[in-house]
Amino acid sequence: MAGTTGERPLGDIVTSAEFWLLHIVNFPAVFISGWLFVSSGLAYDTFGTPRPDQYFAPSLQNSPIVTDRYQAKQQLDQYFQQQPERSAPSLK
Repeated sequence: MAGTTGERPLGDIVTSAEFWLLHIVNFPAVFISGWLFVSSGLAYDTFGTPRPDQYFAPSLQNSPIVTDRYQAKQQLDQYFQQQPERSAPSLK
């Protein structure tokens, strides 16, 4: 028979009143704090991600969409010819 490690059995821990008193408070607190972090917008500010209503800004509506991967360079060249201040990057 192997020796004991001195740890409490899991059954003792789960059936302990102290275990449940601790977790009855912690689980909702973690959930609520995460919800507040996202719903207040602090998560977007902290990580620098756009808010859900900013993903499709009006300035991005005219962005090129490549429909044929084999003709992508030609499609981008056509788009950038319409935009005189920009040019398509060269492929090497």
